[in-house]
Amino acid sequence: MFLSVAFVLAATIYGGAAMPGSLEESLLLNGRWSVQDSCLCASAPAVSISFNAKTTEVSFDIEGLARFRLDIDGKTQKYFTSNERKTQKFKAPKDGKMHLFRLIKVSESNPGKICVRDISLAKGGTFGERPKQSNRRIEFIGDSFTVGYGVEANNVNDGTPFEKTNNTKSYAFLLAEGFKADYHVNAVSGRGLVRNYANMVPEWTIEHLYDYTVMGAPEQDANTERWDFERFHPQVVVVFVGINDFQGEPPYADVGKFKQAYVKLLDRLRALHPGVKFLLVATKTWPNDDLGGVVEGIYNDQVAAGKTDILYKFVYTENTALHGHPSENSQKELANTLRPLVARLGGWLSR
Repeated sequence: MFLSVAFVLAATIYGGAAMPGSLEESLLLNGRWSVQDSCLCASAPAVSISFNAKTTEVSFDIEGLARFRLDIDGKTQKYFTSNERKTQKFKAPKDGKMHLFRLIKVSESNPGKICVRDISLAKGGTFGERPKQSNRRIEFIGDSFTVGYGVEANNVNDGTPFEKTNNTKSYAFLLAEGFKADYHVNAVSGRGLVRNYANMVPEWTIEHLYDYTVMGAPEQDANTERWDFERFHPQVVVVFVGINDFQGEPPYADVGKFKQAYVKLLDRLRALHPGVKFLLVATKTWPNDDLGGVVEGIYNDQVAAGKTDILYKFVYTENTALHGHPSENSQKELANTLRPLVARLGGWLSR
């Protein structure tokens, strides 16, 4: 016999958010989740579900291909993989006390999605109060560097993206954790702002995917749900896009179109989230090192126009992990480099 969360009613979700159903005050969400009649669906990196519970066992009914991490009281307990719909069961501390559980999706869905259809506790188990939302909110908009693509690989040919990607080892997750902030990681590997790597699926760039709740779904269903921007108002947005616009096989993105789309995104976010601050990030691209100059030019234009809500940083990374992506050590260094800038923008201490 189990006590379970039934995903049957609508809910208002704001950043870390309440689940639908009779236990709507029990669950806290981070990242973009689609709240449907019978499940929660998502594709974004590092989406998570947190809740307090007193139980000897917790079960997750999950459908879709993904790797997950289960934390209890802030400590990693288990990594596991889902694919076909299956109930995953895990032992919990048998001390009769309330504990904090967090389920984090560590792999990428690109394209695709996962659905959590139920969360159950053992007989006699009880859900506690919903974990508190943070007063700090940060969003990351990016590509594979932000996803944490291949970060666990020992070299550029070690394993597959599914096996070696771990969002919780990306600079984005590390920064959010360090600030104890609610977060959204809206990043998709291989995608640029206006031009994707090797011009793959050219109609589905970040510029177009950004409007969807489940960003991995529109390629398969163009009628998928649009994101309601009232559900999460970030205080700081880290924009690290453009690597795929200007790297790999030509032709590269038209600089004029890229600048126009970049500024349009900034202006749109200002309108959606009054008072929001921006950190623009760029790095070296191959074979032409164009990205830094283009983004720095956008930043300079913004400052010249009187914008005071914005900072810029050019970063260097050690791209020794899978397919030439930042290693775990490099992701940590990247987080350390950006931390004081994010703290300055948010008016936050690191802890």
